[in-house]
Parts: sequence; structure tokens; C-alpha cells
Amino acid sequence: MRLKYFFLLLFTALNLGSNAQIKNMNDFIINLEDLRTLTERIAKNYIMKGVLANNPKVVKQLEEDSNKFSETLISLTDSALNEEIEIELQKLNLSWMLMDRIMNKKYDGNAAVKVIKYADKMSDEIEIIAEMVNNSTKLKSVKLLRISSNGRMLSQKLLLYYIAAKAKLRDPEIPNKFENAKKALYEVIKVLTDQSEKDPDLKADSGVLMYVEMIKDSYDKVRKNITINSKVHPKTANMIVNQMTDNFELLTQILYEKFE
Repeated sequence: MRLKYFFLLLFTALNLGSNAQIKNMNDFIINLEDLRTLTERIAKNYIMKGVLANNPKVVKQLEEDSNKFSETLISLTDSALNEEIEIELQKLNLSWMLMDRIMNKKYDGNAAVKVIKYADKMSDEIEIIAEMVNNSTKLKSVKLLRISSNGRMLSQKLLLYYIAAKAKLRDPEIPNKFENAKKALYEVIKVLTDQSEKDPDLKADSGVLMYVEMIKDSYDKVRKNITINSKVHPKTANMIVNQMTDNFELLTQILYEKFE
């Protein structure tokens, strides 16, 4: 049953991820939350490109994510729910252009610190927009999609700060940011666990229950292996955390399909 759900949801995720058309409120929020995850992953892969010189896989992922970010942002702006949200999306676009300009220059530690700061800024900007969307609707689906997507984003944020620490970047806030991301991730998992145990719609869905358990398992693996001072190689850390990110992604797609 697990394999059946995994491949079904993986197929769905790949197809939805390649289609930036905004059809409804759930589409808008899931694409908006995609931007938050992409923001963290782009910054992380930019630093990994500097740490793991001449790694074609990292370079390819960075290019693909950057292109997807631009395409999704355009689609969201074209489908903005109101003028206020459109203005905020245009502000986000400006931040993205400035971050992208830095990443297109030669990599160095100072540039990497600036990229992290822009990633933090953009994540906050997207959160503001998501709150505006959330306040405009009473749909339960929007709340659940945001929670699950937030876990996906936080897993990449955690990885970003871990890679930044391994790169020995001159930012004294990195250890605190790492710990804060880990705590926030734990809280998200706690909320998802509570929701899956109390919400009648979720309790009756074996796919939701299965992926919540898989997320908890993958978080335990991350918690045991990835600390700010651990000696885990960046490539290994990337693999361990990405498993958790994938589980959040698949749970998000289950919820998306459930409320579609």
C-alpha cells in the first residue's frame, strides 16, 4: 500500500509541479507556498555549488529551481486575487531580481551571506502574502495546505543553515537560525499529528495518516543525524533532509487532491 501511494502521489506531484496554471484558491496557495520552498532550496544549492565545486547535479537543480521560481511568480502575479496582493507579489519580484543578480556573479562567502539574507527576506514577504490569502477565505483546505507546505519549506531552511555552517560563512546568526528552524519544524509536525488524529476528514484517510507517520520517521532521522556541529557531509545531509522534504511534498499533494 505504501508503494502504491508513493508512486501515485509522486506522479501527481511531478505533473502539478510542471503546471503553473492557477485554477482556484487552493492552486494559488500551493503555488505561493512552492515559492517559499524554492527560495530556501535555491539559496541552499547556491552555497552547495560553492562548497561542492563542479557538481553538475547541484548546478542543474539550481538552474531548474530558478526558472521554476520565475515562472510561478509570473503566474501568481497574473492570477492575483486583488490589487493589494499583486503589489506584494511585485515587491517579491524585486527581491528575487536582486537575489538572482548576486547569484549570477562569482561565488564567494560574502555573496553567500547576502543570498541567505535575501532568502530570509523573501520567505517573510511570501508569508505576508499567504496571510493575506488566508484572511480572505475560510476554506479549511487552505489552512491545511499551508501547514504541510510550511513543513516542506522549513526542512529546506534547516538544510540551508546546515550547509551554511559547513561552508563556514561569517554570519553569527546561522546557529540560532538553524535551531529555530528545527524547533519550528517540530511544531509543524506536532500540529499535523494533532490534526490527523482529531479531524474526521483526515482520520479516515489512510494516505494522510501514512505520510504523517513517514514525516515523523524522517524527522527523527534528521534530528539524530543533523546537528549544527555534526560531521555529516553536505551531500549526505542533503540526501537525509530531502527525504523529509519529499514526504511533506507528497502529503501536500494528498491534501490538495483531497480538497480539489
